[in-house]
Amino acid sequence: MATRAAILPVEPALDLLQALGWYAREVVGIKRLFGHVTVKRRRNLARPIRRRRSAFRDPVLCYHFVAMAWLGATRLSQIEPCLERRDDLADALGLPRFCDHTTAHNFLNAFHVTHLRQLDEANARLLREHGSALAQRAPILDLDAAKRRARQARHRGTRTYRWAVAFSAGEALAQSLQRDPADWLPAVHETFAQAQRLLSAKPRLVRLTGPCVTETVLGELARQRLPYLATAPWSVVRALHPPAAAGARWTAIGSDTRALDLGAALAPCQPRHWARAILIERRADPAGPRLERAGIVTSLLHDPIPAIALLSASTSRIRPFFGHPRWPFGDGKLPSGDPRGTAAFLRLATIAMNVLRLFARHLGADCTPGRLHERVRAIGWQDA
Repeated sequence: MATRAAILPVEPALDLLQALGWYAREVVGIKRLFGHVTVKRRRNLARPIRRRRSAFRDPVLCYHFVAMAWLGATRLSQIEPCLERRDDLADALGLPRFCDHTTAHNFLNAFHVTHLRQLDEANARLLREHGSALAQRAPILDLDAAKRRARQARHRGTRTYRWAVAFSAGEALAQSLQRDPADWLPAVHETFAQAQRLLSAKPRLVRLTGPCVTETVLGELARQRLPYLATAPWSVVRALHPPAAAGARWTAIGSDTRALDLGAALAPCQPRHWARAILIERRADPAGPRLERAGIVTSLLHDPIPAIALLSASTSRIRPFFGHPRWPFGDGKLPSGDPRGTAAFLRLATIAMNVLRLFARHLGADCTPGRLHERVRAIGWQDA
C-alpha cells in the first residue's frame, strides 16, 4: 500500500520560497511591520537632510536580513559572491535586489537602543496579530542562553557576550544581549521582564536550559515565587543539590531512559526554599553505547518523574528554533563590531524564524518548521 507523499518534497523549492515571500508580504505585511524602524532617518533636525530616495530603505533592508535567514546565508560575506546576482531569488521574495555587504554592514552599525526597541515592538506586533503565544491563559515560559567570546578588532583582549532568549508555545518572545556582564542574571532578568510584559498572564512554569542555569538565576525565580524547571549538565546539578540518599535507586522511563531522584532539599539560593533534583540518563543511539546525561532542578516537589522528564524534553531551545548548530550567534565572526549591531542582527533572525514557524502552521501537520527551513535552504544559491 502506497503511503501518502509529504507536502514539502513534491513542491519545487523556488515555488515554496515564492509562497513564503507572498505570506510574509501579503498576510503578515512584513514591510508594514518594519515601517516604524528609523535607522536611516534622522529626526528633530533644524534643517532636515535631503537625500536621494534609496531603493534600500529601512523596511526593505530589514526584510533583506529576514530573507537571508530563510535562505541559510549565515554570514554577511556571502552576499556579494552568492546572493547579489541572484535576481530570481529576489523576485521570488519580492525584493528589488539583494544589497551588497557594505550596505548591510553600515545598516547594522547604525543601530541604537531606540532602534532595537523598534524591532522588539515589530516582533511583539507579529506575535500579537498572527501568533498564539500571547493569547495563552496559563503560559509556560522557556529560557535558553548562549555565551561567546569575541576578539576586539582595535583593542587587545576579548569581550564576553551573553545572549538570553525567551520562548513560549514555540515562538520567540523576547531576548537580551549583554556585553561583559558579571553573571547571567542581568541578561535573564531583562529577557524575563520583557516576556512577562508581553504575556497576558503570569507564567505557570518557567523552564530553563543552557548556561543560564545558575544559583543566582534560580534564587531570583524562587524570590519571585515562580515555579521553575531547570535542565543542566550533571556537574551543575550536583553542585546545586546534595547527593542522593543511600537507598536511592534508578527508575526506568521507557526503553532507553532511566532517572535517579535525588530528593528534595533546602536550596542554598534562597532561604526556606525547597528544590528537587533528578538525574536523567538516556541512550543517544539505541544500538550504540554512548549515553546522554542531564540533570533537572525543579520546584515541582510532588510531580511524578515521567511527567517532569517530559516537561524537560519539550523545552524550547535556541539551536532547534534556529535550525543551525551555530547560527545566528556562533557562526564565524560577529556580524558587527558594535554590540547594538549584533543585537539587531539577532532580533532580525528571530523575527525571520517566527514568520517561518507561522507559515509552517498553514501547511498542515506534515510540515514542521525544521523541514520547511531545510527545504528552503536547499535552494542552490551558493553555487551561483
